[in-house]
Amino acid sequence: MAIIGKIRERSGLLVTMVGLGLVLFIFTPLFDGTIPWFSNQNANIGLFNNNEIDSKTWGYYQIENVASRNFPNANEDEIKFRAWYQMISDTIYNIELRKLGIGVTSSELNEGILNSQNPLPSQFKEQFVENGVFNQERFGEEVFELRKRLQNEPDPNYILNIKNNFEIPLQFDRKLAKYRSMLKYGLLGTVQEGKKLNFEDNAVANIDYIFVDYNQIPDSIAVITDEDRKNYFNSHRYEKKWKQENDVSVYDYVVIKFEPSQEDIEYYTSSMESLKTSFKNADDDSVFVAENAESPIFIESQYGPRPSGIFSDQPYRGGRFSSFIDIQIDEASEGDVIGPFVHQDKVNLVKIYETTEEEQAKVRHILITSKEGDEDDAANKRLADSILYAVKRDSSKFTELVQKYSDDPGSVPNGGVYSWFPKGQMVPEFENFSFEKRIGSTGVVRTNYGFHVIQVLGRKIGTQKKIAIVDESIMASSSTQDYFYDSIAVNFYMNADTAGLRAAADDYGYEVRSSGDVPLTYFKNNNFKYLKRTSQNNLYGPVDLNRKLFIAKWAFNSEIGDIMEPDFISHNQIVIAQLTEKIEGENDQFKNIKGLMEPSVINKKKADFFKTNTNISNSSNIDSIAASLGYALQTNSVKYSDINIGNNQNTLPEPKVIANIFNLTPNTISPIIEGKQGIYIVKLNSLNDASISSENVDEKSKKIESEYRNQVDQGYYSSLLRAYQVEDKRAENLVKYN
Repeated sequence: MAIIGKIRERSGLLVTMVGLGLVLFIFTPLFDGTIPWFSNQNANIGLFNNNEIDSKTWGYYQIENVASRNFPNANEDEIKFRAWYQMISDTIYNIELRKLGIGVTSSELNEGILNSQNPLPSQFKEQFVENGVFNQERFGEEVFELRKRLQNEPDPNYILNIKNNFEIPLQFDRKLAKYRSMLKYGLLGTVQEGKKLNFEDNAVANIDYIFVDYNQIPDSIAVITDEDRKNYFNSHRYEKKWKQENDVSVYDYVVIKFEPSQEDIEYYTSSMESLKTSFKNADDDSVFVAENAESPIFIESQYGPRPSGIFSDQPYRGGRFSSFIDIQIDEASEGDVIGPFVHQDKVNLVKIYETTEEEQAKVRHILITSKEGDEDDAANKRLADSILYAVKRDSSKFTELVQKYSDDPGSVPNGGVYSWFPKGQMVPEFENFSFEKRIGSTGVVRTNYGFHVIQVLGRKIGTQKKIAIVDESIMASSSTQDYFYDSIAVNFYMNADTAGLRAAADDYGYEVRSSGDVPLTYFKNNNFKYLKRTSQNNLYGPVDLNRKLFIAKWAFNSEIGDIMEPDFISHNQIVIAQLTEKIEGENDQFKNIKGLMEPSVINKKKADFFKTNTNISNSSNIDSIAASLGYALQTNSVKYSDINIGNNQNTLPEPKVIANIFNLTPNTISPIIEGKQGIYIVKLNSLNDASISSENVDEKSKKIESEYRNQVDQGYYSSLLRAYQVEDKRAENLVKYN
């Protein structure tokens, strides 16, 4: 068996062979050590059950290193998320599994391994999928051979490696499946819950109501004070949506960008010139590019290596470089090397490594966009036919008709012309007409884009060329950097230190940007949404600052008004910043969220204004109230299960309003109800209580049961995190104490 042989030869790579990924972080650390930018190896990186998580004891940095190796294309945020999740989840699950005494028998393990529908863990299944189908027989054979070899294997280290990398992860996954099943299937829907849901789904209230949208109420009547904000905060501070624990910094910044000097450009050009002869005489152009180009020749993907565009087997069609260079490529012969030349921020050499002949066509067309089955499809066909008739009568009108009727933005500026394209570039119907009809022919062709009025202008045998590119970015030299730093950045900094960043920027003509809220945390989930104030930044700040950690360290260790000394964020960009706001999440909760609360405070003030209206409080007739307020009286039927009046999904949910309606006595009027969308005044006309049959109750109980189990699937891990009081302090350690 091939796989068994590979395991035998390179047992240390078993993780890669079976694709275990994250499951093996705890069991198979690749090496000891730390992430380079973390010097504090024994740092407190968090809390677990109110105990410190010591980075060395928990092996966190080894897990990060493994994650970075297993996911080479992942960004730093994703690596940190994966590492933290793996460390914490494995710890929690192992505690829970031991606490409950969950184990796995040999027969259960075999069943988990050999189940054709779902071998455990799922990563194993992927190794034995052929043409989209899991080969259960081959998988079973491989496992059988592996176990047979283990019985005769004299090397104890090999046996231990197989056990740690194969059996233990399988056992863990099987145990975890049991644990999840216990949580999920331990929940049942009761008869009483079925009765309740049956009522909620079927009980109907017939109401008259007045609705006043907050947006329709003038803001002038809602003048709020700090006392109003404080009162609202004190009443609502413990609501989940306002919870905010992270420190936040906000700063203004200016980026001074400069270009490499002429001397820098000449240096890189000269360096590339020295490669030109070698490139021209290279026996294998792909190898030469791989060894000398800045950009990688291949990009690794799940389908294997694919060309990056630096060395491609596709003919060059122009557009990568300037028109001047494209003309040189077009006129060059096989083996010629063009350059060195500067394009954008790189110096390039281009070699024509292969030329072939191909048939090419030149046409012009008018596109009438249309889809089969659309009600205007027939009309579009008639329009295309009429254009064809006009063109056949007078071809000189073609360009005019292109401007008037064509829906193809790519060809309209060229009078509808597509010049000298080879076979394989156009949709089949368009291509067949272009290469099969005689030159001068005009007709209507239907494609999936619509109707094309096409005229064949010419055909020829052209030359296609494949190119290889050696490139290198032009970097500002240290002398260039020193010049801009000393003569410009320092002067700007001194001005800003005296007058303030924004005033200095006005004097120098620089753009000032705001960082927005920069929280002292890493992204905590795959959606990277972790804050109420912002979902855009983490401790690295804005993306245009190139994720420089030194900016975060400065921001969270400075005082409001402090100005950061100039520093480089790239070879030709210098940043200078001024701290404008600083919030301590645990201590400054009101300051942190008052901006978020502001709209709610305003709406509360507007509702209070209406509550003081005596025309409302003194009236027992809802028609009179509506007339006095100048708002229409509306009628509707509302179910208890509706999310708002009329169950309009486009408006905010109004559970408070619905609850108030079903607590009214028939023929009574509610006081003003403060909803999320606006204020409501409701009169309950009648309440239709649904009759409750045993059949309905059983059905509703099953529905409740299903919802409970889905909630467990989606939310049990979050509950475990709260139960174990997990707190992530990695960012705080890195920024404040490292």
